[in-house]
Amino acid sequence: MSSKRLIVGLGNPGRKYEKTRHNIGFRVIDELAARYKLGAGRSEKRALTWSGQIQGIPIKLAKPMTYMNRSGESLRQLMDFYDIAPSNLLVVHDDLDTPFGILRLRQSGGHGGQNGLRSIIQHLGGKDFARLRFGIGRPPGKMDPVNYVLQPFKGDDLIRADELASRAADAVEVWLSAGIEEAMTRFNGDAKASQPPQKPRDLEAQLAVAVRAQELAPSDPKPLMKLIALQKKLGRIDAAVANHLKLARLYKSAGKQEQAIVELVKAVSIRPSLIAEQREIAEWYLARENTKRAVNRYLILAQHFRQTDNRAAALEEVERALAINPQHPKALDMRRSLQEALAPAKS
Repeated sequence: MSSKRLIVGLGNPGRKYEKTRHNIGFRVIDELAARYKLGAGRSEKRALTWSGQIQGIPIKLAKPMTYMNRSGESLRQLMDFYDIAPSNLLVVHDDLDTPFGILRLRQSGGHGGQNGLRSIIQHLGGKDFARLRFGIGRPPGKMDPVNYVLQPFKGDDLIRADELASRAADAVEVWLSAGIEEAMTRFNGDAKASQPPQKPRDLEAQLAVAVRAQELAPSDPKPLMKLIALQKKLGRIDAAVANHLKLARLYKSAGKQEQAIVELVKAVSIRPSLIAEQREIAEWYLARENTKRAVNRYLILAQHFRQTDNRAAALEEVERALAINPQHPKALDMRRSLQEALAPAKS
């Protein structure tokens, strides 16, 4: 089985459905693709997909183009083609029975009347896969639920939906880096539907308060965490990365090495060019005999060097990986490819 993770957002293709409640899964995938600069995506297996890494983990993002009720057809083809186990699948979808503004992650479960989930369960032959429910609430009065889910978000609800899509993307990151239990603890029901929507000027005001709070309490991680979240919402990614690094140093000084590594992983997942931090993460895993993650980290760094056309440096990182696991198939393939590329051309 592949170690690749598959994150699937459910929705309907076409401009007319773009901003509807039923398409919130698509919106979360778009947020992740933009956040990690994965490009425009490509068409395969009746889905629009993106490939890359998040939190140092190889991922495939997908938006099935088969329409909601047939989502399972495309998803099953992707899982079979990439040899992805259900345990490495996360499905993001709208949910009528969850209040608007609430996120809920679950390890498994039924479809609850959600036709995209119904199709997926049917085609996978089981319901043991993680899902992230994005609450849209019940329709007002006697409105038909079918009409309700196909209506676009408007006004304050549209602003709120954009904020929650960003928070849902944060939840996906935690699922990848720390697992479903940690993601459930941190995100289930944490966002309150009663909170007013946040507009850019409101976020700027909150950012100013967070900056001041961090200045007044430089040894407290909470203001920094708030600052990072606001910077990401405002698209200030470089500043967010710098503060992830600052937070890592803060945790280190407090003797909280594991939390420090989590912050370093967040930073390098956004900026793979942080070479020293990449190696520090690998060495930390190795010291704890987590050889699988140590090897994976060296290969992530090797891939970064290869993408920046520094093949010699890439080969050095592959050799570090092979020193830990001499039989690692991906490392062996990468070594062979790099050695061929570095070999002098024959006359």
